[in-house]
Amino acid sequence: MVQEVVPGLYRLSIPMTAGGAGWTTPYVFRGNDGLTLFDCGYGTRGAIEALTEQVREIGGEIADIKRLFVSHAHPDHLGMAKWIKDASPGCELVMMGQERFTYGSNNRDPKVAERDNNAWHLKHGLDMTKDFGVEDDGPTRFIREERQISLEIDARRSGGSVEAAVDTATATERGQRAMGRIEPDVRLRDGDEYSFDGWNLKAVWTPGHTPGHLCIYDPERRFTFTGDHVLSRITPNVSYSSEDEEINRSPLREFRASLQKVADLDSMLGLPAHQDTIEDLPKRCLEILEHHDQRLDEVYNAIGASRSSAYEIAENTAWSKPFETFSVHKRRAAVGETLSHLIVLVEDGRVRRVDDGDRTTWARVE
Repeated sequence: MVQEVVPGLYRLSIPMTAGGAGWTTPYVFRGNDGLTLFDCGYGTRGAIEALTEQVREIGGEIADIKRLFVSHAHPDHLGMAKWIKDASPGCELVMMGQERFTYGSNNRDPKVAERDNNAWHLKHGLDMTKDFGVEDDGPTRFIREERQISLEIDARRSGGSVEAAVDTATATERGQRAMGRIEPDVRLRDGDEYSFDGWNLKAVWTPGHTPGHLCIYDPERRFTFTGDHVLSRITPNVSYSSEDEEINRSPLREFRASLQKVADLDSMLGLPAHQDTIEDLPKRCLEILEHHDQRLDEVYNAIGASRSSAYEIAENTAWSKPFETFSVHKRRAAVGETLSHLIVLVEDGRVRRVDDGDRTTWARVE
């Protein structure tokens, strides 16, 4: 479905899975200079067909796309980028310079990377091999399963139960590993201005959901493309990872600062990459900040009287669905989000971290 936001700017709806179980909402600028796209979608056949059809609705073709802004390097935003650049030679991929790409940019053997990742999660209480049967050949298996699932989903786009079994965390994990490798042509810095065809936009670095998440602000029209940074009904996953631990990064601290940064823009309308548009963007930013204030207290209380692992704390914290129903990938996302809150609690002096050999636990500071 195509919606005109303002003259020359259109909002699209690209399926994340068959049957419309979740959507990515790219935005297309149409002008004399061709088309400019903000975010795209998964690189499945169904998503490609949807983008092609909707671009044609506004009188264009994929080959007319001159530049592609991508908010961050997750497959429901970046997954189609390589296909777009192949279909439109000369198309510039524009991203924030600080973004981190997870597909082999560290040059580690994928089996070694998966084994290290499993060991890191085990340190925090999540034994994926023992409890969920995740084997050491994880990356290869995920890519194989992603291809099979994509074929099944695309073959049954009109309905069926395959897509219902693939939750967002699982689909994102598999898509991340199967996504075609691509690097930006333009790496923006915070505050950079980017102009084309009468549009004068400003890059806003909003780390948190990812290290280099990009929002784009239009000062003239007072709206902001928020990607996954600010959503209308839910909050994005803000997780702490082994890479964050290596560089002493605090994702939730960054996310909270980024929310205040967007709230302080002279911008009312938020244009997110999922869900509904946001009519009062500063208000929504402050609502999410308040939510995380409450979440910090919930995580603190979930520690209990003695030391607990991050996995045990996640089990004792309320989620939108029962924790015991979570897939392994969703449990990993929950542990990562719990850890991001624990790190802030440590920084605030409310919790202490205890490293005991190959196990990490957390205790309240009374």
